[in-house]
Amino acid sequence: MPIKSLKYNFWKFTPYDYNFLLKFPNNYEQKSLLNEFERDEISSLLAKNNNRNLLNINFWNKRLYIDDFSKIKNNNFEKSFLNLFFLTKNNENKNFELKKYFVLNYDYFSEKNKKIILDNY
Repeated sequence: MPIKSLKYNFWKFTPYDYNFLLKFPNNYEQKSLLNEFERDEISSLLAKNNNRNLLNINFWNKRLYIDDFSKIKNNNFEKSFLNLFFLTKNNENKNFELKKYFVLNYDYFSEKNKKIILDNY
């Protein structure tokens, strides 16, 4: 376990993005998101890359997909959704999918974020 924690501590200083993190060395991309422990582990690793991948649509799509599994327990999915929503503003197909997602999951959003999304709908 010490090697794993050492890897987590130094990850934020490496120049790699989230794609390398999910594929090497533990193949997080192939782990089940139904397992809460594995999902939380992947989410914590991706959280270290938030600033590095701030404008990466694929990163926020992955974050939203993972955070969607535990949206009742935490509200990280709101941040992922908002970032992805604004980054895909010019992509009509993806933006339409996100609007459908918002309507279906309306109750899970805070009032503040509902207002932000509806103002830009």
